[in-house]
Amino acid sequence: MNSRRSCLLSWCESNGVDLDGRLDISDEKILSNDFILKDSVVARIPKDSLLTLKTSTISTQLSQIPLTHVVALSFALVFEIQSANQSKWHLYIQSLPLTPPDIASLWPFTPEMAGTELCKRYSMLNSHQGIRGRQTKQKLKDTFDAHASTLNITSTFEAFLYAYAITSSRLFQVDTHHQVGLVPVADLFNHLEEPTVAIESDLVVCDCCGWLNGCIQSPNTDYLTTPPQTLDIVTTHTTQPAEELFNSYGDSLDNVDLAIEYGFVLEANDSDRVTFDAIPPIYTVQTLQDDDQDLFVAHPDAFIDSQARVSLGLFGVCDTDVLNLIVLAYQQSETITDGYLRQLIQQLLQRIDERLGEYPPQVDTKAANPLLMQMRNDELGLLQTAKMRFDGLL
Repeated sequence: MNSRRSCLLSWCESNGVDLDGRLDISDEKILSNDFILKDSVVARIPKDSLLTLKTSTISTQLSQIPLTHVVALSFALVFEIQSANQSKWHLYIQSLPLTPPDIASLWPFTPEMAGTELCKRYSMLNSHQGIRGRQTKQKLKDTFDAHASTLNITSTFEAFLYAYAITSSRLFQVDTHHQVGLVPVADLFNHLEEPTVAIESDLVVCDCCGWLNGCIQSPNTDYLTTPPQTLDIVTTHTTQPAEELFNSYGDSLDNVDLAIEYGFVLEANDSDRVTFDAIPPIYTVQTLQDDDQDLFVAHPDAFIDSQARVSLGLFGVCDTDVLNLIVLAYQQSETITDGYLRQLIQQLLQRIDERLGEYPPQVDTKAANPLLMQMRNDELGLLQTAKMRFDGLL
């Protein structure tokens, strides 16, 4: 049996993909095998070779059904999978992992989810649009049962779930014509908040044909001078030999986003928050005198951030003098004696205790999903750290 890597490279060769020889491509990541300077184009992938909502064999049928882009492309992929070697993307499909990522949108609800940020988003996953097109397993089952026969899908629902997990974790925005698609090679770069490559594409093109300058149906378009549209992978930093190259999957994705869409979480994610419901909003937020302090973050929403700082929306007060007095006492390890300030802190501690109470005290850690437990423990850690800081002021 051909290795996944050799299948991918064969597909690239057959479909006009231009790869830099300094890329060391493996099944799960991409390294550099030499120095690569910043702003080097290390891959050019023709857009017409991508599996998109426009290039799919069932593109016409999909365009007539109101589906999210993720779900529609999942149907497109499972159709190509069942087409086997008749599919243009057969070798690319052979390069995909046999086991899909464990994306959280497909997890069943379990007791240990209670209180977590993931639990809060489950109702959104069940909506028509889901969360950025991602939906729960039951919602997908209803969609599959309603449309599989219309789309000539003979595969099982489990095969569709495989296609959905692959699509969710490898989806790229291509342009206004193709909309979204699977991008061979680009989908092998792992995620880092500070990436070393960027995926570049002319996003605004003719909606009808995908051409950048003009339209294929216009008599004024010069076919011979219009270059083929490509999606380019460009280095954003100079890389060393044997260095892994990373892409960013998006700005400000917290661990719940990463788990729902990609099936992994980060050890430390600067975008993580623990949110609070039913807290009256603050419409005016003052700029904090010291942004490096450990207690507060200037934001109107109610949350505790990844550094265990309390938002002013959660604290409920944005008076600069009040905040400065509390910060100064914390920095000098002093106890606050002022009655009003103590009342504000006690009110905050009550809110944190109530939020902690939303998490079940006893969970079966052995049976629970490891990614869920990591997110749960991280959230509890942020709540407990914030509580400890303010507790020490009383």
